[in-house]
Amino acid sequence: MFKAGIRAELLKDAVEVMNVLVDEAVIHVAGDGIQSKAVEPANAAMVVLEMEAKAFETFEADGGDLGVDLTRLSKALSMARKGDLAMLELEEDTHKLRLELSGITYHLSLLDPSTIRQVPKVPELELPARILMRGADIQRAIRAASDVGSYLVLGIEDDAFYVEVEGDTDKMRFTLTKDELIDLKGSNARSLFSLEYLRDISKSKALSGSDVLLEIGIDYPSRLSFDFADGTCKGMYIVAPRVESA
Repeated sequence: MFKAGIRAELLKDAVEVMNVLVDEAVIHVAGDGIQSKAVEPANAAMVVLEMEAKAFETFEADGGDLGVDLTRLSKALSMARKGDLAMLELEEDTHKLRLELSGITYHLSLLDPSTIRQVPKVPELELPARILMRGADIQRAIRAASDVGSYLVLGIEDDAFYVEVEGDTDKMRFTLTKDELIDLKGSNARSLFSLEYLRDISKSKALSGSDVLLEIGIDYPSRLSFDFADGTCKGMYIVAPRVESA
């Protein structure tokens, strides 16, 4: 059993956190909220989403897994008007997800969870450098890098966080000093990443109004985590590094 009401705009933002990396996911529903994790097809990036029951206006669930086509759900939610409440209900007889918006009712077919790619355990990473910044700043840095090259460096040097990218003809460096950041811990961290995944992640609207914790090391994965909806929702991305040739 699953039945819930939630602000349509919040649900759309939450779905987008996942959908920027994957088209479908298994959503685990429990009495205290929902949780989902997924890995994009190349195994280079993982996303985790958690939504507490109190993120919803109403929430009833007795546990279970739902296989969801995130792209289809996102398109349906795009029809919501400002201020709309989205009503969700699992129709167990037809195994469809009923979505009601103002004047619109969708019956969305669910996927068999067993057919959706299994996700490995979320890795436990001890990353030595931690940068706490405004989400809008990391989005701006990645946008600035997008037309320069295919790979970018995230690093810390001289008490400053930097993003650096070098293409065939151009080079770009974006720097935020310790005073311009919310917090900075660690030094001399540097890892290279595919710009493609970070560019996709930066499209998440939930990032823009949040404080983002970015954790990096030397040729380590990066972990980017943030809260939204007054702390009732959490998003996390882990991106594998591209190891540079000697």
